Amino acid sequence: MLRKIILHIGTKKNAKFSLDPSLSNEVLFSFAFDKLIAWMRSWKFIFCKRELMLFMGSGVRIRGQRSAYFGKAVQIGDGVQITAWGKNGLSIGDYSWIGSYSFLKVSFSLNDSGKFITIGKNVGIGEYAHLGGAGGLSIGDDCIIGPYLSCHPENHRFLDNQELIRLQGTQRKGISIGKNCWIGAKVTILDGVKIGNNCVIAAGAVINKDMPDNAVIGGVPARVIRSRNVEETNISVQRVSA
Repeated sequence: MLRKIILHIGTKKNAKFSLDPSLSNEVLFSFAFDKLIAWMRSWKFIFCKRELMLFMGSGVRIRGQRSAYFGKAVQIGDGVQITAWGKNGLSIGDYSWIGSYSFLKVSFSLNDSGKFITIGKNVGIGEYAHLGGAGGLSIGDDCIIGPYLSCHPENHRFLDNQELIRLQGTQRKGISIGKNCWIGAKVTILDGVKIGNNCVIAAGAVINKDMPDNAVIGGVPARVIRSRNVEETNISVQRVSA
């Protein structure tokens, strides 16, 4: 019975989902029990807007709960810190998950609220991500993202040599990541960048300019290595793995 329930739930997110037959009943029971506890934890965040079945890890903290929206079966890992208040708040779509010890901050200061963080459906973000929303951050549906993603939709002004940098204010353009992207570990995306749909981004890349659809991207600073629309080259899969 437990196998059927887990299988039914799994196929809601992925129609091709199947259970490894080698998994014991003990493992499945432990998994189900952990999810039950995570679901029960979610109810302490009573002011958040939510759909069915929100799962929270231990040590999660949400500031500005009324500005946070969670879709169906969203999973938030242990120790995640969320600051949701801002001009348009924070939204995480159905069946998405945020890895443990990540930081999602729409706003950093009281004198100039941030814009928004919008994460689409079926998005998986690895551990220790740092996502800012000062200038606005959007991540499209079906993206898979390795640990330590860093998105900074804000830059400090520094041209006045007679003034402290910290007092010169910021400029904000925002960051947009398209749908169905695979982003490797420790990728950094800077303010003003728009990444197209269906891109693959190599681990460790630093992206400081717009990238087209269907691109394989890597380097510091990042560049387009090739297009996914052409035949496979000798580029190793390891270069784009998470």
